[in-house]
Amino acid sequence: SKKVIAEISRKNWLDSLTLPLGGEGDVDAELDNAFVIGIDPDFKGALAVLRLEDDRFIPEVFDVPTLKVAIGGTMRLRPDAKAIVNLLKTINAPHGSVAYVENSLPHSTDGKQSWWSSGFGFGMWTGTLLASGISVVPVSPRAWKTAMGLSSSKDESRLVASSCFPSIASQLTRKKDHGRAEALLLAAFGRGL
Repeated sequence: SKKVIAEISRKNWLDSLTLPLGGEGDVDAELDNAFVIGIDPDFKGALAVLRLEDDRFIPEVFDVPTLKVAIGGTMRLRPDAKAIVNLLKTINAPHGSVAYVENSLPHSTDGKQSWWSSGFGFGMWTGTLLASGISVVPVSPRAWKTAMGLSSSKDESRLVASSCFPSIASQLTRKKDHGRAEALLLAAFGRGL
């Protein structure tokens, strides 16, 4: 049936985003649980890392590196691929770490640019993460926000992230810091916090 075929094809796609474990250089289960990544892949999004140290998670958050590029006479933000690769090297994720990446679907009322940007950001992060030895778990906004009891309010995301991670609440004070907050909450969702 169509439903079975759809389920099998989705499983095959998700399997393709997970690195095989059990080989040389792979991370053991204890270390794997000590490091998690959350990514809001929008051009104004962020990457968050939660590292387990002394029985508590230490959060770090980094804005998506971007460049301004002239597109059709308009300056637009685009991800800086080289800077993203360097960022992933900087966080020093153990091989086999897992990144929870928001996979939002554009709304029918969004323009072509929004549709393109959404797919481009998700695709760039997915490819770069896998090439860096990091498995990818795509997560819909509805799934992680519902699980964490959140609405679609970006201000609410900043408030909850500030409460969960008070050590970096000062990095979440501006409205434009919602990408940082959502990356942190995606990592927390992935870790089951």
